[in-house]
Amino acid sequence: MKLGRNDPCHCGSGRKYKHCHYEEDRAAEAAALKEAEEARAREAEAEAAAEAADEKEGAQDERAAARAESTGRPKPGGSRFFRESGPGGRGGGGGRSQTGTSGSPTSRTTRGAQRGS
Repeated sequence: MKLGRNDPCHCGSGRKYKHCHYEEDRAAEAAALKEAEEARAREAEAEAAAEAADEKEGAQDERAAARAESTGRPKPGGSRFFRESGPGGRGGGGGRSQTGTSGSPTSRTTRGAQRGS
């Protein structure tokens, strides 16, 4: 129940509310409202900044994808070890196939064999 101005004060002094705690309570209420409004403004500002960052990130991703498509490079963020290499699907070595002309895997020369040891 809301206290009226001419009601006795809630502190028990016996004075009317308007002569005792009315101004203090109004100032406290105004401060609480102002603080709540500032909090809402900060929240809206943070939300707007987050949306702007998301839009900027999305635009950068789109530009990077377009640049990768035009240069023939893979999209950024993917692993360079699992690029698609033509009809074989996932292949290591950046698109080089490890099969010979007959379609069977070729043997890879080890470092020791290259040195002649």
